[in-house]
Amino acid sequence: MNLIRKIPVVFLWLLFVFFELPGAEVAVTCEPARAEVRQGEKVLLNFVVRNQATFKLDPAENFFISFHARDLAGRMVRFDNQRFSLPVAIRPWTTARFTVPAYFSLAPGSYILEWDLVREGGFWGRDKNWSSCLLQLRLLPLVSSDFKTAWLPTHYESGRDWLDREQYLLRQVLRNNEIRRGGKLFGFAAGTVYPQVWIRDTATMMAYARFFYPLADLQGIVDRFFAAQTPAGEIQDWVDSIGRCDKNTVESDQESSLVLAAYPLALNDSSWLAGTVAGISRLQRLDKALEWVWKRRFDPACGLIWSGFTADWGDVERSYADQRAIKISDRTRRTFSIYTQALFIQAAQKLAVMAERQGDKDVAKKWRQREKAVAAECRRRLYLPDRGYFLVHRVEGGDELFKWERNILAVGGNAEAMNAGLLDKGEIARFLQVLEQRRREYGLRTVSFTLLPPFPEDFFPHPALRSPWSYQNGGEWDWIGGRLVAALYQAGFRTEAEKYLREIAVKNLAEMNIFEWSDKAGNGKGASFYAGAAGVLGEAILHGHLGLQEDFDRYTFSAARGERFKIDVRKAGDSFSFESSDRLTVDIASLSKREICVSNALNKKRICATKKGKTELN
Repeated sequence: MNLIRKIPVVFLWLLFVFFELPGAEVAVTCEPARAEVRQGEKVLLNFVVRNQATFKLDPAENFFISFHARDLAGRMVRFDNQRFSLPVAIRPWTTARFTVPAYFSLAPGSYILEWDLVREGGFWGRDKNWSSCLLQLRLLPLVSSDFKTAWLPTHYESGRDWLDREQYLLRQVLRNNEIRRGGKLFGFAAGTVYPQVWIRDTATMMAYARFFYPLADLQGIVDRFFAAQTPAGEIQDWVDSIGRCDKNTVESDQESSLVLAAYPLALNDSSWLAGTVAGISRLQRLDKALEWVWKRRFDPACGLIWSGFTADWGDVERSYADQRAIKISDRTRRTFSIYTQALFIQAAQKLAVMAERQGDKDVAKKWRQREKAVAAECRRRLYLPDRGYFLVHRVEGGDELFKWERNILAVGGNAEAMNAGLLDKGEIARFLQVLEQRRREYGLRTVSFTLLPPFPEDFFPHPALRSPWSYQNGGEWDWIGGRLVAALYQAGFRTEAEKYLREIAVKNLAEMNIFEWSDKAGNGKGASFYAGAAGVLGEAILHGHLGLQEDFDRYTFSAARGERFKIDVRKAGDSFSFESSDRLTVDIASLSKREICVSNALNKKRICATKKGKTELN
């Protein structure tokens, strides 16, 4: 954020409209007074709220802080704008100081923003003669040549405005979540309300983030989780920059997530796996992580991995109404969810590939056998052929909920089942028919809604999940919708994938944000700038829409689709430009992988440029 030294403005109207009212019950002051930022860029604003009213200004009672936007002549441009949650409840006769990570989705230009308190559905502070504060804002366009030059070393031009603009927002979301220590990248926050680095979110960022950040920086993020690994192999949920860590033990996918985070980094530098953290090689640490799951969370009786009774992929179980719901307890009821199995299968598949690359055939064989065994039990115990999708989960010790839960389509679990290879093309087509029917039934704007239908009111005692279509109980998560889009591209359902991707991207660009989740009415909730969602959407675009695939030795484009696009990569030792299906330019000297290939589906030819500088036609 740059402070503006001077902005020409007509201030006479301010003296009348915004003069702080003497004796106001509530007074809001803010700083800085001037700012220059981009659309969608996080800016930290400091507020002081003095409450001399007889009631509490409580976020639980729908109190927010927001603004009205006027032009420099004082004309109203937009009355209603983004709502930002009050981070604290402000009791009567107290003063609160807090910082709000704000962003702006207005058109580029110069504005006067009047910041005020609002009780949603009730009143604005000015209605009660409360005093407000001003911010002079110069808002720069996010989609611009200077942003592209500075922050998009990998970029594409598809000819689709919504798709090309989305890459700027995805990149901005990653920038907004950078956590730095001593000037160096420590990791990515999951979003504005999460100061920690979470392994689940990190796993969904790495494949995309590699095209913008030095590989060593990203390897360092995964190494922090290696450093916090227990001697038995267990992985923490999160680490932070001051040395703390913890785990939501009702989940069983942290170890799988670690493997999935390491895999794309190993694709760029497989020698990294042989390096050590605290005397143990990274490949051994990945093996120990999945072994911990196999020994501590595998149930031999049913052949599946167990976890707590959560909502599909969630980390809040059906046990307590408070923070105890994220920990295994005396009330935990073991469940076998499709999401947990699918992530474990994918992690075992990728660990086998990495082990084989390192010459460890025994480890590779072990995990291939185990993933096949779990996959077989998934099909036998969790797939519902009469419904056309996988059951959200089965509960240990009885199926009294089965008749009801079999009606729930879990979007996240089934998307990951596709990624794990658990559904064939015919079954995916059937799944899409069911998905579309339920979208119409519930009037859903995107495929990001996680449970169709959600669990009923009060099924979960925790207030975050108590109501249907809220948080993990059926809320709209692009973190989930993006995975479905990516899976559909990979499975060859390009038309459906692009339709769903466009719906998500258009929504994000209108909001100039990617919320952690939204309710059924479209209200953004939870964290802003949800980085894990940016990662899966970016991966869906690069690896799905643009057809970029890779292994340890090469990049491959399957590019002849009757479409024209261009992608440029200038990062992490790779440098190439690819346009449409026939034109390929490669800077061989800086290519870190051995070769780059283009498969032309029209004439069945494969063109490869190698590090030796030789172009081959096959």
